[in-house]
Amino acid sequence: MMRCPGQDSRFWKEDAIFEVQCPHCGELIEFFKDDTTRRCRRCNQVLVNPRMDFGCALYCQYAELCLGEVPRELLKERSNLLKERIAFEVEKSLPKEIFQEISRFAKTMEERFKEQGRSPGLKLLLLYFYYLPRNELKELAQKVRLPEPVVDEISLNLRKLKDGLNPQELYEALTSKEEV
Repeated sequence: MMRCPGQDSRFWKEDAIFEVQCPHCGELIEFFKDDTTRRCRRCNQVLVNPRMDFGCALYCQYAELCLGEVPRELLKERSNLLKERIAFEVEKSLPKEIFQEISRFAKTMEERFKEQGRSPGLKLLLLYFYYLPRNELKELAQKVRLPEPVVDEISLNLRKLKDGLNPQELYEALTSKEEV
């Protein structure tokens, strides 16, 4: 199984291990950067890693295995932060009308996939990144902190899509096929 680059200890820096104070009892709790949660030894409360960005749960097929017992509400909240960062950056680069259509289709796509019990993941990212010039894609992905393997997968799948699609055609292409 591919390991998330953010969790591969070979690439860690010295700030990968840190301490936080338990908000319930004040005990110091040591976190490793890849810990999703830690249980306080003193009060037994489960604490979520305050430095972990769970936005990866939006696109990663292994998120549930990787993230373990993180509350669903927190995952949704943090995933929404990633989507908001992406939308904010994409909005700066696209004509207003195109961005509004993309936003509308993104919402429709999320609702549709939710009804089917599936994650829109990569397809949602493709919807947002399709209209960006390819040279801006990596720059924007770095700004929103997408891991390199995800950026590579986006790039690969963008090449598989036909050029010149309008937002409606793009939405249909992304939702009509099982795999893009």
